[in-house]
Amino acid sequence: MPDPARYNEFVTLLQRHTGRLLNYLNALLLNWDDAEDVFQECCLVLWSRFDEFQSGTNFIAWALRIAQHKALDFKKAQARRQAFFNRRLQDLLIAELADMRHPADDEGLAALADCIEKLSEGDRRLIQLCYGEGVRVREAAVQLGRSPQSVHNSLRRIRLVLLGCIERALNQEQRR
Repeated sequence: MPDPARYNEFVTLLQRHTGRLLNYLNALLLNWDDAEDVFQECCLVLWSRFDEFQSGTNFIAWALRIAQHKALDFKKAQARRQAFFNRRLQDLLIAELADMRHPADDEGLAALADCIEKLSEGDRRLIQLCYGEGVRVREAAVQLGRSPQSVHNSLRRIRLVLLGCIERALNQEQRR
């Protein structure tokens, strides 16, 4: 059981500096949702390492260093996921939506075409707009009457859906 006085000190310091920590993470990650997720992880680390913090010293400086490390970890993990996924999927999307013809035995492209057909009409339109027509996210947001962050989040969700669909289709093809 933690020392109640130490726990109260932690809660007081964290409450006092929550806004600054969140703003710092948002500046590093450029995405409020990601900043909030990393903030939650930071809080866990801050509490688990609070015995290392010397009372009366600069809490925010200590907390910002931990937040910076958590943000870097998050960016590295995100980059690893996207490095595999984005290049291959974007190449497939561009090829499919630009009507580029590839050999009929290109299983990935065939799977992508099938998966795109399974998307909702709105998701297909967004993919066509951003990948087929090469419209930037900000321009697409204006055209669709949405925020750029909303369009970005939708594209991320759609890419994940497509990736899962393609992987399932290719795995089924390999089993045959």
